[in-house]
Amino acid sequence: MKQNIIKKPYQKMELRAALLTLIPVFLYHFCIVVLPSANSLLSSFTNWNGLLTKKFIGFKNYKDLFEDPDFYEAFFNNIKWMLIFITLPVIFSVIIGFMLSYIKKGRSVFRVMYFLPYVISAAIAGKIFAAFYNPYLGINTWLKNIGLSFLAHDWLAPAHALISVAFVDMWHWWGFLLVIFMSALQQIDPMLYESAEVEGASEVQKFWYITIPGIRTTLTFIILVSMVWSISTFDYVWVMTRGSTGSSILSTMLYKNAFLKYKAGYACTISVFQNILALLIFGIFNFIQKGSEDI
Repeated sequence: MKQNIIKKPYQKMELRAALLTLIPVFLYHFCIVVLPSANSLLSSFTNWNGLLTKKFIGFKNYKDLFEDPDFYEAFFNNIKWMLIFITLPVIFSVIIGFMLSYIKKGRSVFRVMYFLPYVISAAIAGKIFAAFYNPYLGINTWLKNIGLSFLAHDWLAPAHALISVAFVDMWHWWGFLLVIFMSALQQIDPMLYESAEVEGASEVQKFWYITIPGIRTTLTFIILVSMVWSISTFDYVWVMTRGSTGSSILSTMLYKNAFLKYKAGYACTISVFQNILALLIFGIFNFIQKGSEDI
């Protein structure tokens, strides 16, 4: 009884200490995330140029958004971008990570080498690759020199711009995924591979029945992050093409409306749509994950 009386003051002190620790974090989150998000939501119902007084117009911005052909081009380009980034860089980084797991010496050298593109500024890398894609220089000159001039074309033309920019972003992104997957691979018990080898399992079988299940949680998280990130991607597309026809995405459309056309209210509507899309993806993943746990 006496011990319980002594514990209660300490428990209250611990609770107060925890609350005092959380208050700065809550205030930071409230000021930096909650208030701007609420302001964007309210602004999406107004006619506002970003400077003068807002004029409430109800759902007109949303009506205009779903009647805007530029919106559908940007939205479907985002879907294409998403499909690229949840497949190619993920598959490539998992396979290379699995192969590197067999290297006992010098593994860190490969990890650093492949991770280096991730630390390069998007502005710098984008400008370098934009020059590399120049129709009269760069890759076209190299193709002509080796007798493959029929492959030379304008890589940033509307028909090829999105894929060309996506390739550059994949070059930047996949090294980051590789490091994460290599860390996940190190958590798999080596005894599983040894047992499979004794049973006569091939490398493909070990990869499919041991490696993939072993990194399933990490794989699910990476796919979720890649999907949500694909909705808000902006940097490489803007640096390399300024969101021109063929490479326009929701973020470049938002930027143009907010800062070039001075239609900030309409831009906030695009931002709200992006957030709803991200929440929808997160909700679907959460539902699927809970369903798989219940099975």
